[in-house]
Amino acid sequence: VLRTLGSGASCKVKLGLDTETGRKVAIKIMNDNMDQREKELIQTEVQAMQNLKNHANVIQQIEFGTDQYKKDSGKKKEVSYIVLELALGGELFDFVANSGRFKEPIARYYFKQFMEGLDYCHSHGITHRDLKPENLLLDHQFILKIADFGFAAPVEGRDGSGYLVSKLGTLNYMAPEIHLKQPYQGRSVDLFAAAIILFIMVAQHPPFTTAQPQDPFYRCLAANR
Repeated sequence: VLRTLGSGASCKVKLGLDTETGRKVAIKIMNDNMDQREKELIQTEVQAMQNLKNHANVIQQIEFGTDQYKKDSGKKKEVSYIVLELALGGELFDFVANSGRFKEPIARYYFKQFMEGLDYCHSHGITHRDLKPENLLLDHQFILKIADFGFAAPVEGRDGSGYLVSKLGTLNYMAPEIHLKQPYQGRSVDLFAAAIILFIMVAQHPPFTTAQPQDPFYRCLAANR
């Protein structure tokens, strides 16, 4: 472990070095005070990524397990960890925020990569359900990578019906059927979020706040005005 890259509610992300290959990796080290819900999300992420291997536009899971971790204080403790492909280019969100709206060729370039990665996920039976610019990472060559599969679910639904019912995701990117608490198809809600992301790429702001009738901008779009 070389240094800390960031931290969240359930884990810390460290920069690591594979001493056998010399490859730098990202290591998510889980907090030992996670609640049951957070543990379930980690398990969901691990299981989803085990089915998503070897695509250039999906972040790769290299290893998952438990081991002894030496803290800065010198003390050791047993932790769960996920070793991931490193994406040093940061989030697409920051790229858009700092660089400004994308010109059409650049937006096409990144959206094509995004769609290829998403199609790969769907064709392998996984729907993401939390697509947003913060979960699209860029590697050192600025290749886009879909990441953070904590809300992933089977495309065919939990019961094989093709529909899901849990209200999960990020409010601003949720499809209207999720807001209405209706059963929804994972592919459809992923594509809805993807369209919002494309709008943000070219406009540097979202098309509306939430996909609900009380949002005036969404109401205009829904009415095709």
